[in-house]
Amino acid sequence: MEVDWAAMRVLPSLWSRLVSLLGRRRHARKATTATVDWHSFGSKVGHISALVDVSQGGAFVRAAYPREVGTPIVLDLPTAKGTVHVHARVAWSGPAGMGLRFTRPLGDDQPLFAAI
Repeated sequence: MEVDWAAMRVLPSLWSRLVSLLGRRRHARKATTATVDWHSFGSKVGHISALVDVSQGGAFVRAAYPREVGTPIVLDLPTAKGTVHVHARVAWSGPAGMGLRFTRPLGDDQPLFAAI
């Protein structure tokens, strides 16, 4: 199956919903317009990008320089109760950004998921 990256750049939240409906995801994604500060694990070089959608199991980050599949990432997400550090790995990467899989799924009761 060939992916149309231009379409994903224009309609990332629609793409996420379609993939969820097709059953490739365990958790429904929630669209957001938040920004996220992130860095590769072990690096002190931070990046600020758009957080397009998030679920209990992962997120899509629109990034100018997405990392390679398998790269460990740390997201620093601001919430009403302070910054939450979420560890993830790049599940897929393309010109539009990168799909991240959290190393520990978020619970419904976590302040991060409730705040986004």
